[in-house]
Amino acid sequence: MGKKSSNKSDYGSDAGEDDSLDSNSMNAPRPTIFHTICACAFCIICTPLFALCCCCSLGNTAVQKVQGKRWDGKQHKWVVDNLVKDEAAIRDCPANDEDILKMDEEDADASMDKKDSTAVVDVKETEYYDALSVPPDANEKQIKRAYYINARKFHPDKNDSEEAEAKFQVIGEAYQVLSDPKLRAAYDKDGKDGLSGDKTGLSPDNVDPGLVFTFLFGSDAFYDIIGRLQLVTQTMAGDSDENRIDQKKMQELERRRVVRLAIKLRERIQGYVDGQEETAKAAWDEEASMLVECRYGEQILNTVGAIYRLVAIQYEGTLREGFEAKVKEAGITQEAVGKVQKGAQELQGGGEDGVGEDKLPTYIELMWNVTVIDITATIRETAAKVILDKSVKRDVHKKRVEAIGILGDIFENKKSTKQNSHNRAMLYQSAAAAAMEQTLEKMRKEEEDAPLHTLD
Repeated sequence: MGKKSSNKSDYGSDAGEDDSLDSNSMNAPRPTIFHTICACAFCIICTPLFALCCCCSLGNTAVQKVQGKRWDGKQHKWVVDNLVKDEAAIRDCPANDEDILKMDEEDADASMDKKDSTAVVDVKETEYYDALSVPPDANEKQIKRAYYINARKFHPDKNDSEEAEAKFQVIGEAYQVLSDPKLRAAYDKDGKDGLSGDKTGLSPDNVDPGLVFTFLFGSDAFYDIIGRLQLVTQTMAGDSDENRIDQKKMQELERRRVVRLAIKLRERIQGYVDGQEETAKAAWDEEASMLVECRYGEQILNTVGAIYRLVAIQYEGTLREGFEAKVKEAGITQEAVGKVQKGAQELQGGGEDGVGEDKLPTYIELMWNVTVIDITATIRETAAKVILDKSVKRDVHKKRVEAIGILGDIFENKKSTKQNSHNRAMLYQSAAAAAMEQTLEKMRKEEEDAPLHTLD
């Protein structure tokens, strides 16, 4: 016997729309994180190729360098680095780049809020809805919000009781089903009996990909070093083709990213430049010891350090040393590109039903190598901008390149003290949970304006 639910709360209801709209929303294909990663990887991979085509003329390169210019792989043009002017140019830009990204968020919120608050939904059972404390007519946004709140409350990192652990698993299973249109439709019709045994398997497409990506590869701890990753930027812009950031906007976002990171790098090495060398190195080592223990912290830190060191050699080493360093730097990117292509081919053979545990290692490896490509290009531009800064004298240039080389050596060789090997499934689940918590923080203000109600 089906259970009727009528609700006039703040939740609203998808059922208030006509049946054709519900049918279309259930059957409409959803862009997956896999597709987003591949699209972003394509853009990142093509950038150095584009740069090569534009600056491969030896004569043109020589002329530009004589004029004190550097080829900027992010902006795809020759530039004169002046960090004082660059800093002034972005001073009035919002720190979160909401002038470029906010419009898409507002559009998404507006489309979600266009719901009729009067609804009657026929479902066989309400166990999963009860687990999240939402009514059966709750829309996608409300289900996600409820999961954020409950996941944060019962997450093992915050509540170590056995009851909380069991509750966390239940709400995770409930969200897994209710956030997937097809699984939710089957559950509403036939209850748990209508679901297959793999309903609790990992499904990356049901979690905000940008946040998972961020938390999986270091969270906010690395923000002042690598900035906002390109994949995160793309996902913040929205999934639809209309909302995707065009090349001009992406170049502007990446320009800001590099300038901000260059300012932070300048601050990080200033003590060394001022002559406090041992104090600076001790501070870098302490910072590295903290960063290396983050999720994928060792891999990220070592990659950043390698690029710092190789870029420094290109500017302070002999002609031969500089050439060899440039080849090694290119090799890091080329190796990552090859692994991305291989991983994408393997995952494409797995169909469109999400990423099961058997494919999870390949999936995370793909995400990591996209990160390597992005980090390599970004750190290179950042270090070059600090080293070639025309706003300081030549003796400062020399001290900066020396400092960046030493900083790179410390970062590259720092190893985690944790002896246990990371389980990829647990890493992903932990990152997903952290992503949920971060999103909750972002939604706090919205919650105050539209408080979440529970079932009586």
